[in-house]
Amino acid sequence: MFKNISKIILTAILAAAPLAARENKTIKGKDYSGESRQTSVFGDQAMLKGLFSYGAAVYQFQLPAATDRIKAGLSFKNIKNKWLKIYVYNYGTAYDDLSIRNKRLSPNWRLWEATNSDGLWESRSPKYLYTTSYDGRIDYLGPQNIFKILLYADGGIPFISDGRFIIEQIILEYSTSESLLPDIITSKDVWIEGNFMLVRGVGRTKNRIDAPGYEALPKLTALRLAKVDAYKKLALALKKIPLSGGTAAIPGSQVRSTRYISDTEVEIILEVPLASLHEKK
Repeated sequence: MFKNISKIILTAILAAAPLAARENKTIKGKDYSGESRQTSVFGDQAMLKGLFSYGAAVYQFQLPAATDRIKAGLSFKNIKNKWLKIYVYNYGTAYDDLSIRNKRLSPNWRLWEATNSDGLWESRSPKYLYTTSYDGRIDYLGPQNIFKILLYADGGIPFISDGRFIIEQIILEYSTSESLLPDIITSKDVWIEGNFMLVRGVGRTKNRIDAPGYEALPKLTALRLAKVDAYKKLALALKKIPLSGGTAAIPGSQVRSTRYISDTEVEIILEVPLASLHEKK
C-alpha cells in the first residue's frame, strides 16, 4: 500500500510543449586553450596528436550562470581510425571510478564518451549533462561559469600507432533554468534553490495506535499523506492540474529529506532538477 505511492500519484503525462528555449555556442578547432598539449593550429582547425605519450585539446565555453543542462557535438577527422575520448571537467567532488579514470589527467576530468568514428560525434550516453547537483558532487560550470571539454588522443609510435585527429569545431547546445521560472508558481511551500525546485509536503494522522504490531502505522500513514501533499503542490506549481485537483507525472522528482515532527506528523522536501522539466528530446 505504501510502497507504490508514486504509482498512485503519477498517472498523467507532462504536456509535450517545451518549457525552455535552447541556445548554441560554437568554437572553432583552432581556438583551443593553453591547457592543451600536442595540439597545433591547422588553418581554422586544430591538429591533435598523441605522439609518444598523449595529446589533449581543451576548449572552454563561457556559459550563463543559469545553464542547467548541456549537449555537445564535434566535427572532426579521424586520420588513423583511433579512439577519441571526450572528457568534461567537474569542479565538484565526484571523480570517475578508478577502473576507468585516466591517470594521465587530473581526476576532475570525467569521461563523457569515446568514439572511433570519423566526421561527426554527438553526445548520446548521456545525451545531456546536468550541470550541478545539490550535494556539490557535480559542478560542470565552476565559480566562473566556464564549461571545459577535453579531447584526448592516445599515444603510440608517431605516425604509426598514435591517435591523430583534425578538430574542425565543437558545438554546445544548452538550456537555462531562468526561462523556466515564469512557468512555475512559487509559494511558501514551493521555491527554487539553485538548479532545483523544492516542494514541502506535510502529512498528519489523528490518532496514535498502541496495539502491538501497529505502533508504526500512524507514521507510515503520515508519510504517505506527506508525499501526496507534496506531489499535489508540485503539480499545481507547474500548472499541470487545476486547483480543483488531479494528478500529474513529474520526471526526475525524488524525496530530498524526511522529518518526523511527531508520531503522527511528517514533513518531506521533494526535489526536482529544473533541467528535467525541459522537453524530452
